[in-house]
Amino acid sequence: MPTEFTTTDAGVRRITKVDPNEALDKPNDPKTFLLLSGVNHALFGKRDAKQYGTTTLAQIEERVTKLGKELGVDIVCAQTDYEGEMCQLIHYSRCLGGVIMNPGAWAHYSYALRDAIDACDSPVVEVHISNVHAREEFRHKSVTAPVCAGMLSGCGVLGYDLGLRCAIERRSERDAAKKA
Repeated sequence: MPTEFTTTDAGVRRITKVDPNEALDKPNDPKTFLLLSGVNHALFGKRDAKQYGTTTLAQIEERVTKLGKELGVDIVCAQTDYEGEMCQLIHYSRCLGGVIMNPGAWAHYSYALRDAIDACDSPVVEVHISNVHAREEFRHKSVTAPVCAGMLSGCGVLGYDLGLRCAIERRSERDAAKKA
């Protein structure tokens, strides 16, 4: 089953089905980055505006896709409420330039997600809209951040822009180091 995509009217490319093994045989595409959204993120704009604001996930995807074009990279988007599928999407991203990932609550306890990130050859930047350190105690620790190329928290939706810029820079640094 090959990975399948759709494109919205706003020009956002979304992964609709993923084949994580495809990345093993596929040539690397350093100019395509994955915007990966985790559990409950389809509710952005509808839940807890104090923590997450009023911007919807579709608006975040449009924003990052537009910025990607300005920066000369393509963006593909995916959102899942299933931890195993999140891991599969990270496995698939091995053939991409990098990942901007908001794992949501999984950041605080998912060692499966941590292991998937650790096995990923592409830079993964963790993003959280809210300041996780100003929230409940259990949110203060991320088990995924230590294996990420960077982590942004509390910047609102601007964190996604910064995350993309960071992922591009980390990819560039990595590629330069491989050539040296």
